[in-house]
Amino acid sequence: MEIYNLNYSNILHSETFWVAVAFIIFVILAYKKTKNILIETLDKRIEEIKKKISDTKKIKIEAETNLKEAKVNLEKIINNKKKIIDDAGNEADMIKDKILKEGELYSNRSKKKILDRIEQTKYQAVTDIRKLALEVSIKSVLDFLKNENNKNDTNDIAKSITSLFSKKNYKEL
Repeated sequence: MEIYNLNYSNILHSETFWVAVAFIIFVILAYKKTKNILIETLDKRIEEIKKKISDTKKIKIEAETNLKEAKVNLEKIINNKKKIIDDAGNEADMIKDKILKEGELYSNRSKKKILDRIEQTKYQAVTDIRKLALEVSIKSVLDFLKNENNKNDTNDIAKSITSLFSKKNYKEL
């Protein structure tokens, strides 16, 4: 046992032993003092991380909500676009039909005007031909009657025809 006593006594008198004991005491005291600071710092860090996670979850939920709203709005826009295109197509068809009907009406009016003008021109030509024929007939009769100057009655007839011709009453004929 003396060997152990000598070893213990050597150890107690050794500087290395006392430096090691002092270091262990220092670590224990330092740990006790820094433990609370370290725990507080770690707790604060944990709370910050939890807060960031919570904020991130809120942002994610908000983003998902915005995405759903955007999809709904996109569907509405697509449906609205389709409706506008369909309405525009229907309106274009209605305008086309209206223009075709107006064109047909205009064509019929123009055709009627042309036919009326043809009838009017035809009537005017017939009237002019009758007038010319009447004038030629009257002149022929006058020439004939002048050549037949012998008879008094014929002279009176010629005068009455001449007066008729000069008054242009032949239009009524």
